[in-house]
This record gives sequence, C-alpha cells and structure tokens, in this order.
Amino acid sequence: MKRYTERIHRRLAAVFSAFCLAMASLSVRLYTLAASDRLVEAAGSQRSYTLTVLDERGMIYDCGLNPLVGTGESYISAVFPTPGNQQPVLDAVPASRREAVAEMLEAGKPFTLRTDAPIEAEWVYCFQSSGRYAEDQTAAHLIGYLDYEGAGLTGIEAAYDSFLSAHGRKVEVSATLNALQQAIPGTRPELRVSADAGAGVVLTIDRGIQAAAEKVGGEMLEKGAIVVLNPYSGQIKAMASFPAYSPLHLEEAVLDEENAPMLNRALLSYSVGSTFKVVTAAAALETLGAEYCLDREYTCEGYLDVYGQRFRCHDRAGHGELDLFGAVQNSCNPWFISLGLEVGGETLLQKARAFGFGEAFRLAEGISVSAGSLPDAAEMVNPAAVANLSFGQGALSASPVQVARMLAAVVNGGTLVTPYIALGTTLDGQTVDPFPAPVGEKVLSEGTARQLQLILSYAVMADGSSGALPENISAGGKTATAQTGRYDEEGDELEEGWFAGFFPAEDPQYVAVVLAEGEGFGNSTAAPVFAALADAVAAEKGL
Repeated sequence: MKRYTERIHRRLAAVFSAFCLAMASLSVRLYTLAASDRLVEAAGSQRSYTLTVLDERGMIYDCGLNPLVGTGESYISAVFPTPGNQQPVLDAVPASRREAVAEMLEAGKPFTLRTDAPIEAEWVYCFQSSGRYAEDQTAAHLIGYLDYEGAGLTGIEAAYDSFLSAHGRKVEVSATLNALQQAIPGTRPELRVSADAGAGVVLTIDRGIQAAAEKVGGEMLEKGAIVVLNPYSGQIKAMASFPAYSPLHLEEAVLDEENAPMLNRALLSYSVGSTFKVVTAAAALETLGAEYCLDREYTCEGYLDVYGQRFRCHDRAGHGELDLFGAVQNSCNPWFISLGLEVGGETLLQKARAFGFGEAFRLAEGISVSAGSLPDAAEMVNPAAVANLSFGQGALSASPVQVARMLAAVVNGGTLVTPYIALGTTLDGQTVDPFPAPVGEKVLSEGTARQLQLILSYAVMADGSSGALPENISAGGKTATAQTGRYDEEGDELEEGWFAGFFPAEDPQYVAVVLAEGEGFGNSTAAPVFAALADAVAAEKGL
C-alpha cells in the first residue's frame, strides 16, 4: 500500500511540476501578446471605428449669403448595421441597388450611403448633402469648375482655390464596435462637425438679379452677355454669358466650337459703336461748355464728308435739324462726328481713357476684364480717325463690363468706379470678413453727369423708338449697332447690338448692359432685352 502511495505521490509531483511549467509558459505567452504594439493597435481599431461622412469644399455665396453652389438636395448617411435598421435602409434605396446594400448590411461593417430621401432608423445618422453643381448651374461662367482631382480650374473656383480647399464642412461619426465590428448596444456614437462648416467666398452677385438676367437672356439672346452693376459701389450684381453651359457636361461644351459656350463674353472686347457717343457728349459738355452744346443745332443730310471720306448715317435720308437731345435719341452719326471734330482728337482720346477704355483690370484674383483697344495718339491727327472714334467705330473696342463702368460714372455723379465681384470670405456662413473695396476716381463734374442722365432718360422715355422702354419702370440709356468688319457666309457684315442703360431714370439703382453678339441692330436685339430685364429686376426688388 505504501508503495502505491509513494508511486501516486511521485506521479502527483510530476503532474504538478508539468502543470506549473505549462502555466509558466502560458504566462510568458500572454505577456508577449499583451506587450505587442501591433496587437494593441488592432485591438484599439476593433473598439473604435470612424466614418468620414462628408468632406466638402468651401461654399460660394451671393451678397446675401445665399449659396450659389451645392444647392441640390440629397442625403448621405453613416450606417452602422443592426437587425433593427436593415429594413428602413433597404426601403430607402431603389430596387437596382438593394442587393448591393443588403450585402453590406449582412457584412455588418459600417458604411456610408447616399439616398434621395433621409433615413430614420436606429444607428443611422443622416446629413443633407448635394453635388457641387446643378444641371442648370447659376453664374456658371463666373463660378467656374473643378478638375478631376477636385481643385479649382477656372473662375471663382480657381481664384480662391486655396481658401475653398482648406475650408468647408467635414462630418465624422465614431462609434464603439465589438470584435466583429458591430455596434455595441447601449453605446452612442460621437459626431464631429468641422468648426468652419459654413465657410466660403462671398460674391457681390445678387442671386435674384442673376436669375433674372439668366432667364431673360436665355430666352432672348443667342450669343451675348448681360452685366448688371451697382453704379455707386462698383459691385457686379449679375453677370451672364450666352449661350450657357453646364459644368456637369463639360465635354459637350468644349466640342461646341461654333457657339463656344464656355467663353465669358461679359469679359471680352467687342466693337462698341454708339454707346461711345456718351463719352463724346461728355467731352463736348466739359470742353465746349454745356450752354454751347445744348444750343448747338446741326442738320443731318444722311452723311458727312470729312476731307474726302464720306461717313454715312444709319438714316440715309438724313435726320434733318437736331439738337443734342435729338442727336442722342436718334443716334445720329454725322451729328456726333461733327461734334467730335470740334472737340478734337486728343481731348476725345483723353476722355476715353479717363472713362477706363483701353484699361484692363481685375474683378477678383485671377479674373480680369479685357483691356480692349483705343487708337494711338498719333492716329488722332487724322480727321478720319477722329470721326470714327466720335461715334464709336475704328480702332475702339471694349467689354460689356467696361461699358457698364462708363455709364456708372454718368449715373453716380461723375466717379469712375472699378467693378469687382468678390465681397470677402466667411467662416460661419453668417458674417463676412470683407476684402478692401476699390476706390473710385472723379472723371466728370456733377453738372455734366446730371445733364447726361437727363439726355439719356429722354432717349428712352420720349417714345418707344429705342426699343428699351420697360413696361413698369422708368429708364435711360443708349443703343448701339457696331460694325465688326466680319462677314457671314452670305457676305453680310456681322454687327454687334448693344444697349447700355440705367433704371429707375429718376433715381438710378442699377446700370445694365446688354450685348447681342453678331445679331444686328441694337434697338431690335439688345434694347428689348434691357427692357425685359429692367422689369424683372424691378419686380424682384420691389422698385
């Protein structure tokens, strides 16, 4: 018995020793596992999971902090699959997507899901989102578009790319998951929204006026541009170019070489024609005197001979005897040629420069207005060159923005403002950190500016011959039909139709310029667009 007892004791001792050795080995292994950085990180990743739901570019706003981009409506959700949310999630997607979404739900791993309507279910966190651009994107030529990597390529997107890239809405959802990466009941996810979620660039554009310009121009212009300007501040309230294009269909726009819809025609230079007669009248009023100019009468015979070169009036039979009011209303070329010759080429050229013709300037960082062209001073010794400049022909070109700038000086009492497009930036979508505004320069006396306003108001309000008379508001302005030296396939010369005007006539709030590119007579192409636009803006703003 003692022998069996000793044997059992020996066996027990051996088993105990083996057990102790095994436990020691297990402890060493457990310590090694616990000390492994890789496994510690893996364990941590299993406990916490973060989904980036939104990572959006900064906004672009109008002057009232209304968004100009990202205005479409869609939704994106952070989905943490649970038995209770599978059916609501599947119900929110179309039948064509349900199989793929069902597979993600069965896998159990959190994911993001874009839908047309919000999802209301447990462990689903939904946020309103949208694409950057709409199909009928407003102010597309001005705003520009992004490249394939999401960087600004043209327009405001390019001009303020660094700010827009660095600021915007970012939303993250973090949740505690189990080892199977499933939501742990009883816990709540952590929601993180970037502090500058409302950040963006604020433009001078007024969304309502911009919409009016795009609607009127889209219905009435084949090619051309519309610019609406605050004549006192220089802020551009609308800028539209036609034909329009969609940033969602860039390839289609690029291939349309005939219409070139991606050109921003508001910034390009064209022959300006009779809109320049405002400058000629201004130079005469300040050089020859208001009394002389207002009393001056001239008989238009349908042409004027200048040292053997005949300049014709658009009325080949002649307008007969006209004063300054009648000459502007009838846009009589010989009347203004004779007046320009009295003023002199050098004085006329100096006044054109004072009004900003021939000068390039920036609307915003990276967005410039074409300088256009003026004749050289040496050319002004030639009476024919002076004659051409007097009624806006010859070596003269300007953009719609420059013509609006000229007319603004007449409206605001004689100060040449510099148009601009960017007000500043915002970090919260509610307050604006303004950019420095350009300072204007006096180019006309108050008296001359007021006299020109009266003459231009008479040109529109006296009768309907200009085609620019709105139905519901008073206005003033000047038509133009500018020769281009370019011809169509049938040999007819292409002419630019213009109207540059302001409204209301008695207390001008806006200057608006319409260019009808290659469409002919301004009183039948551009002037009716101005009239419709003035009525639309008056209705929008309660004027």
